[in-house]
Amino acid sequence: MAVTIKDVAEAAGFSISTVSYALNHTGPVSKEKKQKIMEIVKELGYAPNGMAKSLKNRKNGFIGYFANSLYGVVYGEVMRGIESEMDRHGQEMIAAKCGPMQDITHISRLLLERMVDGAIIFAEKIPNDVISLLASAQCPVVVLDRELEAPFVSTVLIDNEDSAFRAGEYINSLNLKRVACLVGKGFDGERRMAGFRQAVETFGLDCPSGWCIEGDWQEETAYHRTAEFIKGGNRPEVVFAFNDEMAIGCIRALQELKLRVPEDISVIGVDDIEKSAVMTPRLTTVHRPLCELGEIAAQTLLGMMKGEESRRILLPTSLIQRESCFRESTVFGQIYRHR
Repeated sequence: MAVTIKDVAEAAGFSISTVSYALNHTGPVSKEKKQKIMEIVKELGYAPNGMAKSLKNRKNGFIGYFANSLYGVVYGEVMRGIESEMDRHGQEMIAAKCGPMQDITHISRLLLERMVDGAIIFAEKIPNDVISLLASAQCPVVVLDRELEAPFVSTVLIDNEDSAFRAGEYINSLNLKRVACLVGKGFDGERRMAGFRQAVETFGLDCPSGWCIEGDWQEETAYHRTAEFIKGGNRPEVVFAFNDEMAIGCIRALQELKLRVPEDISVIGVDDIEKSAVMTPRLTTVHRPLCELGEIAAQTLLGMMKGEESRRILLPTSLIQRESCFRESTVFGQIYRHR
């Protein structure tokens, strides 16, 4: 007999409405209550609509890919890598956007009802408890945007901390010290900040907290915030943007304010998107293997669907030196700046 939501409520000691709120993310439920409900759900094998028994051994033939966006310079590259690998193996895939402003109730329900045979998740809004509940031998999961240790869950990440540390190391090698940062929120932003703070401490860089400017990962936001920062009388030697889009916005603002890049202020980004190699000046950046991230995520998921163990994979980054940074050197007491 199929397990019902009433069975879950009785086992957990909560009302049916509380269990429903927890499962569908439609009402206020404390973290402790939600965790207990999720544990009971997994223990009893419950799936919404009483589908647990019928879905236990069901194969749908689809892989699910759930991301903050399906387009753009970053998400588009990851999507391209996943698609390429799935096509190579003849695997059908469905994709859904789970942006920060979207209601993900329908996504959570799709996952909880196991309508896919495996999932790749690149959307921070999908909570860990839903992922842990979803993950099983019948439906393994690969996450690209968090550290999550759980059965049948693999983590594939680009080394965010190392990418930011490399940027700081390169800035130090240029003999530049006064650094402003254009930063972004979320998992990537936190890890890049940790890596850059390590570089600041290691190399004695000067980056006051007020010089860490929220750019929201967006070119236009970075453009406006950079203009405000410079007009406020601040003059760093170099701006480290946590992604290339913010670096591009920063350079636009500097150029419109009649500041030369890199002669007056150097700029370095992260990602190595296509535009970074053709703009003027060409952007010095840290290359992140985004297409490879998608390919390896797909390979990992397909392997888990065949019974392979969960894995944690960390992809390395590399510095790409171009034209947006100047080196300072001193000869007979005179400071010179050169590429």
